[in-house]
Amino acid sequence: MTGQRLLDLLAIGRVANLPTVWSNTLVGFLLAWTIDDPEIPFEAGLQRLPLLLVGVTSAYLFGTFLNDWKDADFDGEYRPERAIPSGRWSRPVIGWIAAGFVIVSFACFLPESSRQPLVPALGAALLTVILLYTVLHKRTPLAIIPMGICRSLLYLLGYFVVVSVPDPESGLPSGGTATSPLDLVQDNALVILGLMTLGIFTYVAGLTLAARYESHPGQLRVPRAFLRFLILFCILTHTWWWIWKRPPFLDGWHLAIPTLLCLLPFCVWTGRSLFVLRKSVPDFVSRALAGLCLLDLLAFAGIAATMRTGWHALDASPLYLALVPLSCFLLALLLQRLAPAT
Repeated sequence: MTGQRLLDLLAIGRVANLPTVWSNTLVGFLLAWTIDDPEIPFEAGLQRLPLLLVGVTSAYLFGTFLNDWKDADFDGEYRPERAIPSGRWSRPVIGWIAAGFVIVSFACFLPESSRQPLVPALGAALLTVILLYTVLHKRTPLAIIPMGICRSLLYLLGYFVVVSVPDPESGLPSGGTATSPLDLVQDNALVILGLMTLGIFTYVAGLTLAARYESHPGQLRVPRAFLRFLILFCILTHTWWWIWKRPPFLDGWHLAIPTLLCLLPFCVWTGRSLFVLRKSVPDFVSRALAGLCLLDLLAFAGIAATMRTGWHALDASPLYLALVPLSCFLLALLLQRLAPAT
């Protein structure tokens, strides 16, 4: 019974999705060294990462535990095997655990208030949007909006934990002519960050829309073309280095091979996931959730081409950073064998 109760906690926490949270946050962090020029050394930025990762992890677990606490009555009717309806865990205990996670999460964001007030503000926004989604998700399809915003905020938190003052005008040498890929992306830092957050927003909105039909009999009642658009739109937003490359366009062809290497896993996995959607909505959602790491992978060709950390070994072979989302993807699949992703 003790072993089952532990598995219940892992299932309530949707721990299989935690690697995707870490991957999203780390991409936001690396974007700061790609599309901007943080004033702090890379080593100092790395020192801020552990506390941030604990904060976003706790925020995610707050959302999952709160969700099961809120849906206990619904699960009692449609999912009686779950932890609360089955009686293995009481509803008040799960509620108190959720309260503990929200306190830990905000406590992790708060220390950044003196240096970068945006971090605790974004952290508070993340926790608020999680709460909003929990209230709305069984009431209206519009609940896909707060869920998509949650993932977008992970990019922003990772970025602003090291960027003190965003300056979209910086990065151009005198005369206003960009002379390197780094100059190009710095000139459009906030636009690129906006594209990235939009891409992950639409992807998560799409899979969340599909997830609404997990517990309902019958077929998916969402136009498949619209769902494919939401899921695949990130291919455009996460390949921002092509969008902002100025003439001559062929100057960007040195990115072709890295781009294909990063694009292929996402396309293969997502294409297979959309095929699975025809047979099983839960299987599609589980696959698409793990695919969030491969969505992050899309950006790594541009990150590798423009990233400047000051670490010679890393700057000389930055494409190895693509192992970060790939490792998170494999870990997510492994954890799905231990506990369900949804």
